[in-house]
Amino acid sequence: MNRLLPFSALLGGLLLAALAGYSQSQPYRFTLQAEKLDAPASPWQVTRVLDLRADRSQLGKVRRGLGNETASADFIHPLAAELTQFLRARQPVQAGARPVLVRVFTLALAEDLRANSEHAEAELVADFLLPQPDSTFQVLLRVGETTRRGGLDVTKFHPANVALVLQQGLRKLAALSAPLPPTETLSRADALAGRGGVATQRFAIQGAAEPARGFYRSYQEFLSNAPSEPDYPFAITHVAHTGKRWAGTDEIQVNYLGTDDAHPTRPLYTGNLWGLSDGKEVLIAYRNRFYKLLPAADGRSYTFTGPPVFDEKAATNVAVAGVMGGALGAALAGAANGTNVMAPYELHLVSGRVVAAQDAGQTDADGFATAPDTAKIYVYRRPDAAKDHVVTFSASGRPAATLQARQWTALTWQDRRQELKLCVQAGQGPESCKAFVPDFSQPTYLECVVPAGGGAPTLRQVPAKEGLFELRRIQRLAKADK
Repeated sequence: MNRLLPFSALLGGLLLAALAGYSQSQPYRFTLQAEKLDAPASPWQVTRVLDLRADRSQLGKVRRGLGNETASADFIHPLAAELTQFLRARQPVQAGARPVLVRVFTLALAEDLRANSEHAEAELVADFLLPQPDSTFQVLLRVGETTRRGGLDVTKFHPANVALVLQQGLRKLAALSAPLPPTETLSRADALAGRGGVATQRFAIQGAAEPARGFYRSYQEFLSNAPSEPDYPFAITHVAHTGKRWAGTDEIQVNYLGTDDAHPTRPLYTGNLWGLSDGKEVLIAYRNRFYKLLPAADGRSYTFTGPPVFDEKAATNVAVAGVMGGALGAALAGAANGTNVMAPYELHLVSGRVVAAQDAGQTDADGFATAPDTAKIYVYRRPDAAKDHVVTFSASGRPAATLQARQWTALTWQDRRQELKLCVQAGQGPESCKAFVPDFSQPTYLECVVPAGGGAPTLRQVPAKEGLFELRRIQRLAKADK
């Protein structure tokens, strides 16, 4: 349960010592407002954006600095406001364009780090709804878009990547014209709650009793359960891996079955295949090998056990071990090799994006990624000119507490979908509130500033290092007063 913890209930020294263990990498915040949108003039105009992501606390994670430290990434402003402003300024529309609502279920970014490359990725899962005179909504279009760009410093590509997946979706929307084919109609309550549309979309491969035999030359052929070349003679063989690290997994070999001496049996490689099926099991071609796909329990994805996820620290240990040699080098190399195990992956059906399960998180009742951890928020007041003013502090309807100068208070929050609303008021003066979904990857620090000449207090978010420094300083001052 979300709860407000009063300052008196916290053991300052122990808590601040624990905070020192958090990564203090500065979060990556950006805007789309300088990006371009190359889409044709459309008979539809997005006038409202609804954020229905299961995790609204961030867009994803990036790597920052010389040490490639992991940091959360998000827009400067809330997603709905950011996309609305961007689309109003960049979206080309025809005269008399009809207004539509876009529901965003996934807008995510990530950085895929491998031994010899880095790629910035973006993913969009959304649908476009057309309001009807009877207050219902017609589902115009469901989209699942991805993009991927490589380089040396890929963090700088994220704004352009996010703009690109939006552009891809808007291009498909612009291609729709009247008369529209019969589509799903949603009540206003269902539309605003995120029911129906892309949230319940199913594909032919999911409804098939058995997959059709043949080669998937594209992802669409897999979704449609319509592979090419069903009569091509091939067979799938599973060979169990040896060694403790890969216990329970196997190597999948696909062989062309020769028909005569001129066409002997030989290995079949991934080539330009997305995957294949022998009519019983489905294989995905991933990183030049085949892996067996299994439907996930959530019904919205498939899973497979694939190659080890690249471990940058382990790779560094191997490199250092090669230079150092000796017993220490062997120990470092052994530690690195211990992480080299097969890893679980998810295939997101709507978009086709493959994600390492360690980055995918758990899923909610709707099948979208989330995780049941806790965000920590710290609010403090430094010594200020208004030290005699007692601030009343409340959080999302919880009982109000007081916050005096040289004091701090802490909260925990466990809802990634709902905003935490913090309000502060000095005496009988005006109230000031701040609503946001906090960062779950590291603590959020807010400074309560009371104007010396009166007026409403404000809550100013500060960098993690600054916030931790101020809390420690307040603690030292409290000790000195005793």
